[in-house]
Amino acid sequence: MNKKELVIEADDLEKILNEPDLRLFDATVLLAPQNGESGLSRYNDGHLPGAAFLDHQAISKQQVSPMFMLPEVQALEIAIGDLGIDNSSTVVIYSTDSLMWATRVWWVLRYAGHKNVRVLNGGRNAWSGKLETSPNFYEAATYRAEVEHEMIADKDEVLEAINTGSSCILNALPHSFYTGESDVPYAKQGHITGSASLPFDLMLDGDFLKSTKALDGAFSGQDKNKRLITYCGGGIAATLTATCAKLVGFKNVAVYDGSMSEWLEAGLPTTKGPEPGKLN
Repeated sequence: MNKKELVIEADDLEKILNEPDLRLFDATVLLAPQNGESGLSRYNDGHLPGAAFLDHQAISKQQVSPMFMLPEVQALEIAIGDLGIDNSSTVVIYSTDSLMWATRVWWVLRYAGHKNVRVLNGGRNAWSGKLETSPNFYEAATYRAEVEHEMIADKDEVLEAINTGSSCILNALPHSFYTGESDVPYAKQGHITGSASLPFDLMLDGDFLKSTKALDGAFSGQDKNKRLITYCGGGIAATLTATCAKLVGFKNVAVYDGSMSEWLEAGLPTTKGPEPGKLN
C-alpha cells in the first residue's frame, strides 16, 4: 500500500480544505480524561476548519461489551451515511491524542469498502493554521458498503491460528501489558498464548508515523506473505500496527476486533511473561 493511501500531510490537507466532497473529522478519544475533559470538549476548544466531531460509539455496536466493536453491515452503512459520508466522499480523520483513534476510523471505513480515506499525519498538532470553536455537521447521506471481510478476525480464527500456526498474531500493546506486569485489568493476564509482541508506539515518532523504512524494520522477521492478525485491548491500538503492516507490504492483514477484552470474557488461553507461550 502506498503511504498516500493511509496518511495525508497537513500542507496537502490545506489544499483540499474547501473541496465540497471533503468530510473532515476529529475522532479524539481520551482514555484517561482529567477535570471533566473529553474528546468532544477538546474538539469544542479548537478544531480544524470545517471539521465535524466523530463519536466512535456512532460506528460501533451499541450497548455491548467490549466497546467499539463493529456493528452489523446494515447498521454500519446507516452510521456512515449519518456522518455525511457517501461513496464518493473524500474522508480525512485526525485526533488530538494518539493517532490510533484516527487509524481505527480508517480501518472501519476501509472494511466498509471506502477507499478514499486518509489519516492526518501528526494529528491536530501538525496543523499550523487557524482553528475553529463552532461545531460543524454534515448533512446525512446514503452509503452502500462493499465489505472487505478479511480485514477483521474473530476469536475463533485467532484460536485456530494459535493451534495451527496459520497466521501470525501480534499484540500491539506496550510490552508491560504483554508480559502481564501492567495494572490495567485486561493486561494482568498477559497476552494471547502464542502471540508475539510489537507495541504500537514503535510505529510512531512523536505524533507522526515513522518513515516507511523504519516501519519495515519494526516488522523484521515477520513473513509478509502470511496472514497477520493484530490485537490490543479493544481493537483500537491494533489498527495502528495493522495499517503500518499494510504500508510496508503485508498482503493479508486483519484486526481482531474483540481483542483481549473479548478473549478474557471467553476464558481463552493467556500467557504471562516475555515468551509467546504454547497451548498444552
